[in-house]
Amino acid sequence: MKVIALALLVVVMSLGFLVTPASAQEPIETTIFGRIEHGADPPGFDSTQVAVTLNILEGVSASNQQTVIPDESGYFSFTVVNTPTRSYFFGAEFQGARYSETRTSTELDEPVVIRVFDTTHDASVLEFESYTVIVAGAVPEQGWIEVLERASVHNNSGMTLIPDPNAEGPGMLSFLRFALPPNAYNLDVRSNLVGGDILKVDRGFGLTTPVTPTDNDPHLFEFVYRLDYNEPVLDLSRTMRFGAEAFRYVAAADVGFPVSERLEDLGATELNGRFLRLLEGSNVEPGEVVFLAITDLPLPSIWSSIGEMAGEWYVRIIVPSTIVIALVATFAFMMLRRRALPIIGPNSDPKMVRDQLLNLAENLEKRQSAGQVSARRYQTERDDIKQALVDLKLGTSTTTDPVPKE
Repeated sequence: MKVIALALLVVVMSLGFLVTPASAQEPIETTIFGRIEHGADPPGFDSTQVAVTLNILEGVSASNQQTVIPDESGYFSFTVVNTPTRSYFFGAEFQGARYSETRTSTELDEPVVIRVFDTTHDASVLEFESYTVIVAGAVPEQGWIEVLERASVHNNSGMTLIPDPNAEGPGMLSFLRFALPPNAYNLDVRSNLVGGDILKVDRGFGLTTPVTPTDNDPHLFEFVYRLDYNEPVLDLSRTMRFGAEAFRYVAAADVGFPVSERLEDLGATELNGRFLRLLEGSNVEPGEVVFLAITDLPLPSIWSSIGEMAGEWYVRIIVPSTIVIALVATFAFMMLRRRALPIIGPNSDPKMVRDQLLNLAENLEKRQSAGQVSARRYQTERDDIKQALVDLKLGTSTTTDPVPKE
């Protein structure tokens, strides 16, 4: 009997421990306080003309939306039912630009401060801190290479750049523009800014995204594309409309040999089992043409060339092997899609990465509501963002190693 009584006591205590955390997860009504501020604090700023919208996200799905008008001092508040699974996205629009802040369920006691700025159409307020071109890989059997480009951009003017499609002068004068080599395709663009569209032009693309002022941290832009080739040399030269304080050109040694008279060859280094060759330069002037080339590109093997002329034998024997290539291409596409998400590294700011992921989630919901994305693509992107949020959560909860191990 004593044994049975002891067993019952253990069960009761266990149930008690199980119930306690559950009770802590109960929804709690919470008031979130915030304030709208103008970056230059002009005397005529009327905060009552700036509506503040709160989107509540349950995981990565929108569950509720509220809008309030701040008082004359810029203060506003929202009353919500808070649960651990919710995130909160605050947005405000001023002079055509949108500004945002995010909070998790555990950060609602921190006041939300949204800073807005006057706007300008003068793109000369932008300064490129660094620009990097990376030849990441090649598929010689299909005759294309993949190129990744990254730029860090400052706006120290104290004003938000708003592109003006009606500006006089050269096309897209007031836009943030990036050059591309001729015939680039499969372009995919990501940044830590919210909103805007991609407008393709003859030798590149422009962004309608408003570019807000920066403090210490620059805005980050990353885009990837493919180029076809049928010779061992490919020209990657471009005109740097905004110039750059630092310019880097990187290529994997197993892809080709990077060449540029403008840049200094710093040699090769090993990274994760691959040798990369780095070329670097500084003080690229606005409008300067930077000549780049990649040589020694791998060409299709003799077996691939023979296969193209082998008729039925090729269809019966060689075609099955292309399944392997297709799998590799699919894997590369999946990696490309994941790379479009914010990169979580040892020096990443978890709050900035989380904000970027939540921004992507909100934009995905808007695209899905507007019918701009298929159900399959919506589910795929939603799962990627959700997994990235989980990875980030695991990383920030570990003190010894902030990066989740693969």
